[in-house]
Amino acid sequence: MAKAKRYTPDSSESNPFFIKGVMLYILSLPLVIAVFFALLKGKSSMIITLGSATVLYLVGATIARRGFLIERDYHNSPLAKAPRHKYKTISAIILAFATFYTSLFATHNGLILSVVLAFALMIGYYLYYGFDPTTDKIGDLGLSISAEEVIEITNRAKKSVKQLQKIKTQIKDIEVANMIDLVVKETNDVIKSIEKDPNDLSRARKFFNVYLHRTEQISHEYLKNLENENIDETLRNNFKELLHSVTQTIAEQKVRLNEEDITRLDIQIEALNKQLKTEGV
Repeated sequence: MAKAKRYTPDSSESNPFFIKGVMLYILSLPLVIAVFFALLKGKSSMIITLGSATVLYLVGATIARRGFLIERDYHNSPLAKAPRHKYKTISAIILAFATFYTSLFATHNGLILSVVLAFALMIGYYLYYGFDPTTDKIGDLGLSISAEEVIEITNRAKKSVKQLQKIKTQIKDIEVANMIDLVVKETNDVIKSIEKDPNDLSRARKFFNVYLHRTEQISHEYLKNLENENIDETLRNNFKELLHSVTQTIAEQKVRLNEEDITRLDIQIEALNKQLKTEGV
């Protein structure tokens, strides 16, 4: 018999995200069928008991899905804080209680067996899904910057990028859409660079907080006026010029970040050489 594999959210062999946790919804299926037959027989007490158990399982599965989504974002980001709300843990507790409740009141098992089944579900849940991440992924930060600031600014930048991508799909002008797409790609490069080395944020803070934010706002206004047929050739050219300027600014930003990395490496090499000479190695 093949060995069971623990579920790993960032594994390339993991199932597609949209089916993760579906098995948890299946737990309530027998109860739904039982509720149907209880309705046919008119057993009101059993309907309430089975219905309550069904709701508990559905709530637990839904909370678990929320936890999976947050965990996916956590694992996909090189820089992230551990989830504040432990959705997966809450889900495991609710599902365990649902199992206990169903066993004790719906199938009339004894108290000890019901507790054992609840613990068995908790253990199975942990072995397959695991609980919520507890470790912050913040990298090596300097004294002048905090993890919260880096995460807040990069997350805000990612939201702006998503908005620009959405705007791009609604613009039929291929040239303008391609220019927005270039801004998106270049911005993603800067975001990845910051996530790789958060200390570079000091050099890119103005770009994220001012230029990118204003570009998103102006692009949104451009789309709105485009839909209202208020865009003439002059406005179109001005918008294209803006996008071109933003792209150039991003390119210059990337060069500065690369120069900073090279300068930092050169300083580290020089410092180590001096230390080695001083210590006579």
